[in-house]
Amino acid sequence: MLRRLLERSVTRRLMVALLLAYVLTWGVMVVISNLSLSAVGSGEFDMEMEGVGGVVTQALEDRTRPAEAVLRGLSLKIVADGARVGAQGGFEAFHVHDATGRLLLAGGIPLPALADDGREGFFQVGERPTLLHVYRRWAADGTRRIDVIQSAAARTEMLRFGLSTPATLAQLLVGFPLLLLPMWLAVRTGLRPLLRLSQDLAARPPGDLRPLGENQPYRELRPVVRELNETLARLQALLQRERAFLADAAHELRTPLAVIAAQCDTLKRSRDADEREAAAQRLERGVARSMRLVNQLLALARLEAGVEQRLERVDLADLARDCLALHADEAQARGIELGYAGPDSLPIQSPGHAVETVLHNLVGNAIRYGRPNGRVEVSLAQHGDGDCVLDVSDDGPGIAPDERAHAFERFRRGTAASAASASGSGLGLAIVEAAARQLGARIVLAEGLQAVAGHPGLSVTLHWRSG
Repeated sequence: MLRRLLERSVTRRLMVALLLAYVLTWGVMVVISNLSLSAVGSGEFDMEMEGVGGVVTQALEDRTRPAEAVLRGLSLKIVADGARVGAQGGFEAFHVHDATGRLLLAGGIPLPALADDGREGFFQVGERPTLLHVYRRWAADGTRRIDVIQSAAARTEMLRFGLSTPATLAQLLVGFPLLLLPMWLAVRTGLRPLLRLSQDLAARPPGDLRPLGENQPYRELRPVVRELNETLARLQALLQRERAFLADAAHELRTPLAVIAAQCDTLKRSRDADEREAAAQRLERGVARSMRLVNQLLALARLEAGVEQRLERVDLADLARDCLALHADEAQARGIELGYAGPDSLPIQSPGHAVETVLHNLVGNAIRYGRPNGRVEVSLAQHGDGDCVLDVSDDGPGIAPDERAHAFERFRRGTAASAASASGSGLGLAIVEAAARQLGARIVLAEGLQAVAGHPGLSVTLHWRSG
């Protein structure tokens, strides 16, 4: 139960937000009411003073009944209202003076009369805590001056009384649940389609990646369902690709494993030394091919899983020269000349071993499928805006233009490569594409060095912005 209460909840969060908004609104009302205590010429208190001044003026100008009786009743009402809210002696006073300043009548709070300083309307006299708010006007004939006075302390008592009356507290206590209940019902009913959606997903068997229905009753849920369907579609495509990958890998591994098994059987049964030597060489080639295929499969799986995203500072020129040095023996065996064109140093930020993977696969492919006694060249460049360009070119049979769109598919070898005597798995360019995705690079295939007629060669160029 405690764990359930501590869990994050959208309903609870909205309810708490509503409660805070309710309290904040009440606080703002209190602040505005407090500001009205000291405001001049505005607010309910000043309107009350203006009303009292108007009643006194009408009583003085009404000739049908004596003004003293009317003003005595007004004074009694002021005293009674003050006693009701706890303001001793009332919360208001009025004084009537003649033109010479002599006090004619007074009612309400017993306060000293104010001298005529020429001001009219609303103004203040004195300083806290004896601050007085005054509203002054003259009768129509200009012979009598009416001063309506309120003390700041009395105003404060009136405000506190108004905010703490049983009626006000009842409004707060009753109004909040009445406001909270519709909000709670709206949240509960609004989240019900999301609950049904989660129940639908939970009820599906493993492997059920069918899209969800997008005819949701609330438009806020439609983007969620749409994104879920896109995620399910990507997952379905990924699973299909992985199934095809496993099937192709099993098919490709079957041949070298069969060769290994056959040569092992030949070694066991053969009595002839030459035959055993030939079988041992074939066995060695089969093992080497299997190891290369397994290493390529692992490299491709690691790149597509994106496990090497940490940026490292590497020197691209050093990587290119080291790669050519590592492949020097293989190139020498086929009479291929290796070349490098580029700066002496080119430091960049690269994720993991992405650039190294690209270089080794492109150079290895160029040597393996290139023309015997041909040439392979690695060139590097960096433009002023930080763009890097890596190109590996050869003068071999190349890839026909109509086959370049499928050149990066796994286990796919072009027509020219299949016709060559070199063996390969068809994973080199697929690995290059996966590593290029980590770099954020764009790959361009074109004709290569074209040293000999009939051998257009191949140029693989990567463009990316270095970090």
